[in-house]
Amino acid sequence: MRTAKSDQQEIQVSDTELFTSPAPAQASGGEARQSPRITVAWRARVMHQPPHFIEGRALNVSEQGVGLLLDVAFPVGQRLTTALAVPDPADRSQIKPVMLQLKVIFNVASGDMFKIGTQIVQIDDAGRQLLRHWISKG
Repeated sequence: MRTAKSDQQEIQVSDTELFTSPAPAQASGGEARQSPRITVAWRARVMHQPPHFIEGRALNVSEQGVGLLLDVAFPVGQRLTTALAVPDPADRSQIKPVMLQLKVIFNVASGDMFKIGTQIVQIDDAGRQLLRHWISKG
């Protein structure tokens, strides 16, 4: 059992939950992803006992999910209200916040941080279009 602490609470995650694979590997050795993902370094904020939030980073994005790097693990299946700071395609010096509801699929310890794989449960059309723009740019 591993324990991750934030200012607000302590979360215990079993080693089984912590290292659960996001999806079974295909017979060819590939991943079960259904859409391309891109590597990003966007700020992310996970709402945690509002009005508090946890600062982190989005590591990768696809139309179905977001890979996050956070200092707190969350139980598999938990829903996270998350804001991503996505660059504006017209002016990359500007940020467009994208709000999403994410479902935790897996956690992997990475040093003193956690890589968290999530599935997008809810996103508005404008946010989806903005993600699609960046995904199409690869």
